[in-house]
Amino acid sequence: MEEWLKSTLIGVILIILAIMFAIARGEFNIWIILIIILGVVDIALGIVRKRKGEL
Repeated sequence: MEEWLKSTLIGVILIILAIMFAIARGEFNIWIILIIILGVVDIALGIVRKRKGEL
């Protein structure tokens, strides 16, 4: 599997798990928000890696 695809999939999984955990607990705390931000950054890095590979 390509590196950019792994990074994007891990980001999506992090966001899904954080949202599921927040729903299960019934609250959003700072750690859940940080995990969501980390997932978004991971997805962005995956997209940047893909674009660099296309150039």
